[in-house]
Amino acid sequence: MSRKEFGFLLQQYLDGKCSEEEKAFVEHWYGIVQNKDREPLQETDLQDLEPLLWQQIQSRTQSPKVIPMPVSQPVRQFSFPWMAVAATVVLVLLAGWWFYRQQFGLTKSGNGFQPEITHAGWQLRTNSSAKSEVIQLPDGSQVRLAPQSSIQFPAAFAADKREILLMGEGFFTVQKMPSRPFYVYTGTIVTKVLGTSFLVKTQATTKQVVVEVATGRVAVYKQAKEIETIDTTNAIVLNPNQKATYSPDNQQFVTGLVEHPQLIQPTRSEPVARSFEFDDVPLRRVIDQLEEAYGITISLENENQNECPLTADLSNLPLYAQLDMICAATKSSYTVQGTTIVISGKGCANL
Repeated sequence: MSRKEFGFLLQQYLDGKCSEEEKAFVEHWYGIVQNKDREPLQETDLQDLEPLLWQQIQSRTQSPKVIPMPVSQPVRQFSFPWMAVAATVVLVLLAGWWFYRQQFGLTKSGNGFQPEITHAGWQLRTNSSAKSEVIQLPDGSQVRLAPQSSIQFPAAFAADKREILLMGEGFFTVQKMPSRPFYVYTGTIVTKVLGTSFLVKTQATTKQVVVEVATGRVAVYKQAKEIETIDTTNAIVLNPNQKATYSPDNQQFVTGLVEHPQLIQPTRSEPVARSFEFDDVPLRRVIDQLEEAYGITISLENENQNECPLTADLSNLPLYAQLDMICAATKSSYTVQGTTIVISGKGCANL
């Protein structure tokens, strides 16, 4: 790695653009040498702190003087006069990074600590393109990796489980293997499946983790401590067209429905043809058909709505557009409450 690349990393910190992992380790060693409160490192501190940082890390780590960066950064041109000093300081900080990982065996993510489960033979795949990239996993599963996202996985999965580290956003299509659960680690959040398709993404600004299920069932957990421990007591189990959003601010899951619910194909060998053309059909039967088609609970708030006749063609429309037409025809309205849709109205007397 060139000196300009080292300088780029430090400039990212000073500009507030580096990752949480890089920021944590920069401030860790800066706090040891100069400031126990770990106030942000300033440009003016660089020249004075360089020898002190070097002395501290040499005495604590005895690590090699050249530590390779785990992820390469694009080369940019800078004309700052202090760039040579910055390059040296970053080299020292990376040595401290290596020592900290070796001592504690943890990786700092955007949402906290996640277990350091990588081993020799694991590979890192980063999508640096402008469009999604499909990556084949060792068990035949696939992940559609969004731009500027990364995953880590072994050359061969273990006999009893399959583990993936995700940074960013990925849509997984997992081969069904009940004896080998599939785990996706995203910060402090663990998504466990047996065989299904689902989306996991981290919001860039809020650092919220969102899990959306397309098929099958998914369990979402939070790691209890800064070790490879999973808190299953508060597990969230998601069905198709459901999602869970984890906020690092309040450390809570919020469940809901995906933005664009999709039809669920029953577990049969042959596709099932569905008709959404209704001619004077009681509203309750229409709702029952929509529930089965999307796997979503839809409630009629007023029993007087059950027998209201509906004549409408809802074919080739997404779910929410279908609900809009139903509500327009029955003079009602609907709201999404968690993972349930509630239709409110006075009933047939209102028509």
